[in-house]
Amino acid sequence: MWVKQVLSVLLIAGIACRSPRPQPVEFHPSDVCSLCKMAISEKRYAAELIDRQGQVFPFDDLGCMVRFARERGLREQAAFFVLDYETLQWIEAERAVYVRSDSIASPMRHGIIAVGDRRRAEALADRFRGRIGSFADLWTWVP
Repeated sequence: MWVKQVLSVLLIAGIACRSPRPQPVEFHPSDVCSLCKMAISEKRYAAELIDRQGQVFPFDDLGCMVRFARERGLREQAAFFVLDYETLQWIEAERAVYVRSDSIASPMRHGIIAVGDRRRAEALADRFRGRIGSFADLWTWVP
């Protein structure tokens, strides 16, 4: 009987101690990009990362997020989120599909957008005469 009680307590303690996955935070109208300090005026290009301490860093351009994370060694130390270019819904950055093109006029001219599925990415790549990539590709696309 006491074994059941001990196991129950351990299970409850384990669940209580498990840290929840970070969730994206909606932008406040006064938010500015954590890298370039520009206002986040065009959400379809926006992104954010949340570090291990829970601090949220918003970005006006996907390239700004990559540069910020690279400069601070956060690639493996943060949760990354991007806004879907068409739906403006948050997507975990690792699950998004990206399109890169010089024809995409993102705020800092990195020319990268994100969407939630490959079919829409292919249509956007055709429209912008761009190429499709993954989260890993972002790190090679941004200088």
